[in-house]
Amino acid sequence: MRVDQLWRYPVKSVGGERLTAATVGVLGIENDRGIAVHDEREEVTWAGAVPALMRLRAVALGPGVAELVLPDGRRFRSDAPDAASRLSTAVQAKVTLVAHQPDRPDAALHVLTTTALRSLGSTLPDSAIDASRFRPNLVLDDVPGDHTTGYPEHDWIGRRMAIGTLRLRFTEGCDRCAMITKETPTVPHDRAVLRWVARELGNAFGVYAAVEKPGHVHIGDKARWLD
Repeated sequence: MRVDQLWRYPVKSVGGERLTAATVGVLGIENDRGIAVHDEREEVTWAGAVPALMRLRAVALGPGVAELVLPDGRRFRSDAPDAASRLSTAVQAKVTLVAHQPDRPDAALHVLTTTALRSLGSTLPDSAIDASRFRPNLVLDDVPGDHTTGYPEHDWIGRRMAIGTLRLRFTEGCDRCAMITKETPTVPHDRAVLRWVARELGNAFGVYAAVEKPGHVHIGDKARWLD
């Protein structure tokens, strides 16, 4: 196997950025989900409540700071004085941007395979399937053996893998919600995806991994099993 795609999501529930390399700690990719969106009650909100968030993208500028890219291409920094008002106007909801600390080391990375993406696309030919709909951190290609179709990562729970200098342990399936139905810059709104995943895959698509040894990962890095 090898790393086909690397993704970081500087702002929770907002579209992310593709990377060529990443530094990974025990809580995930550096500057991943370091900012959250709060609603008018000052609680963390998400794209299920504010769907327009998924039509935006965010690019990390440094710890706790990101550049947000609106659908029309306009950009602004998350630490700009008018960031809250500009974001609120863009998503048609009163929101603010606040610092966030990921708190699930057992789910530090979300991993998908190109096999799973292709299989879902073949099963749902009328749906647009790409990684942005599912928000993985790592997408792995060239799964060995007979896994040319299906969802091989669902069989990885409990196993350990080395990728670059990283050491990962797969912990659980990624339970899905309404976020995978939302429009992103590359796919339209589509309820059929969640209905099928819930009915046929027990509502799981992709897997989470804990980082047993932090390190660096690059596109093209080989992945190998440790057990």
